[in-house]
Amino acid sequence: MTLSNVLIVGAGYTGLEIARQATEAGLNVVATTSNAERRQALQKMGAHVFEWQANADASALAAHLDAHTALIYSVPPLPKTYAPGDEDTSAEHLIPLLATLEVAKAQGCPRFVYLSSTSVYGDHSAQWIDENAELRPTSPQGKMRRDSELATLSTEGIEGYTLRVVGIYGPGRTILGRLESGRYPLVDGGKKITNRIHVEDLAQAALATALRAPAGSRAYNVSDGQPTAVRDLVSFVCEHTGLPMPEEVSIEDYARRVQNPDIVARWTNSARVSNRRLIEELQLELRYPDVFAGYRPLLAKHTSS
Repeated sequence: MTLSNVLIVGAGYTGLEIARQATEAGLNVVATTSNAERRQALQKMGAHVFEWQANADASALAAHLDAHTALIYSVPPLPKTYAPGDEDTSAEHLIPLLATLEVAKAQGCPRFVYLSSTSVYGDHSAQWIDENAELRPTSPQGKMRRDSELATLSTEGIEGYTLRVVGIYGPGRTILGRLESGRYPLVDGGKKITNRIHVEDLAQAALATALRAPAGSRAYNVSDGQPTAVRDLVSFVCEHTGLPMPEEVSIEDYARRVQNPDIVARWTNSARVSNRRLIEELQLELRYPDVFAGYRPLLAKHTSS
């Protein structure tokens, strides 16, 4: 199987970096976005860009799919609340994904990579987990992503892969801005274990999955494999920038304040995420082996500007 093309459906922050690395590797890149700034950046890279909304007719993607193209699907579930389907009707949150899968299959596309989230695991009490851990999501987004994963992994006629992604950071996406503005409270003293991945490493993981993952649908945890307490990361940022430590709030007060189950779940669900399968099967060498290695150049650039 020779893959020379990549179609990125939903080229947001991560998709832009995937496109950059793909074009540098000599691949032909097609991407969808409705953001004018990202469209311009993608076109500057040499990517072909067109606008497509996830709730639109998926047949518009057909012209960009064939036996030499891998599809990377980076569209979050659209509904805000979770509502499962029934025997006769697919759940609303699955309709765009299922339609895209069917078009990809019909066009002979060999590989479908779905960018998911470790929210599918729910709470594992800060224990180490791998891809065989039970999926017991507690948040609406986690439940919808679990359903999307099951659809991706079980669809016949195309190899489906799901990337269970931890907290993404990189240029323009750090906790620094929220710390500076006072919008980052230290919930429960920051004892929660956090797992992170630099966007450059996430992008290379997505491309490695699309191009050289072993045959057969499977999931990969995408993490640097070095979990740490939130407080340790916050302290690191504050020490390097001179910012004061943020206020501490209880989980109960925070939940009342934000009134958003998806956001609250990020603080109440905890696990240490293993990346062994990703590293060993894809022979991946991370550019940033832990969050501190990744944050240092970002903070250095900030303090020197």
